[in-house]
Amino acid sequence: MTKYTGSKCICCGERFVEGDDIVVCPDCGTPYHRKCYLEKGSCINTMLHDKNVGWLPDAPAEPLPPVTPAVKRCIRCGAENAPGLRYCEQCGTPLINMETPRPFNDDRREQRNDERGYYGPDPKVGEPLPGTEFAPVMLNQDSDIDGVKLGDLARYVGTNPIGFLPSFIRFAKTGRKLSMNLFAFLFTPVYFMYRKMKGWGIATVVVMALLSVPDMIIMLASGEYDIKIDLGINTKSHDFQLLTQIMLYLTMVVKLLAGFFANYIYYRQARREIARIRAQGEDKPADELNREIILAGGTSWGYVVLGFLIYTMVSFGMVVLLGKMI
Repeated sequence: MTKYTGSKCICCGERFVEGDDIVVCPDCGTPYHRKCYLEKGSCINTMLHDKNVGWLPDAPAEPLPPVTPAVKRCIRCGAENAPGLRYCEQCGTPLINMETPRPFNDDRREQRNDERGYYGPDPKVGEPLPGTEFAPVMLNQDSDIDGVKLGDLARYVGTNPIGFLPSFIRFAKTGRKLSMNLFAFLFTPVYFMYRKMKGWGIATVVVMALLSVPDMIIMLASGEYDIKIDLGINTKSHDFQLLTQIMLYLTMVVKLLAGFFANYIYYRQARREIARIRAQGEDKPADELNREIILAGGTSWGYVVLGFLIYTMVSFGMVVLLGKMI
């Protein structure tokens, strides 16, 4: 009986179950309910008789096992990742071809941040967070990034959060610190000051100003900008030319270090500032804390102007000091 359970009786179309009274055609082996066979009087499965073959049970209708991809390819950098990973090992981007829910991606574009995690329009404040109104990927603001919410990081960054958040996620998930920032490489002091990294900004302003002193001496001695100051230094001497080359190489080293580590420095500062604001404002409303985070981060052209003034004072001050010493 067991081999017929689940198969269909070709007379009535009902499947056989345990306990059914079944008879079998002696020629082809087709099973019938006894009453069906008696009603027909003989086997009606003539096709098997014509082909002189025997009856076979129906194949079990079992679902096919899910196919697991060998690798997951990141849509951002193209790196191949192991099937079990949820974030790209190279850039930290969520792997969107995963079957389980993804904490850093959400296809529900119309949901608001106080209800379902969309950090776009803030219904309490009435306007979108800076830089998030055009974000192509909806991110879950409640996702934990090394003890800080992703939404707070987006608020702190302000403009261009999509440019920073993948790097922040990668820093938290992999522990890596390198991430190339072209603007930090090209405009090192300006970039740090613009992103309100005041300590690093002032440090790089002073260092870059000191490294530019030989070029400043050459410029003043040549009268290139209608200002000619002769400090009594032979700018064409071998020693001065060597000093100029050394300063140029050191400048490039500083710029490369800034380009590779600026994002990580910014990530560390953002986490530190957000944690401080949250710790000091436990009793404050959520929208007020959000505003404090936005004001603490973002960008500032005022700091850029301050950096330019410091750069000018340090570079010209060193030239004047050298002039007095010589």
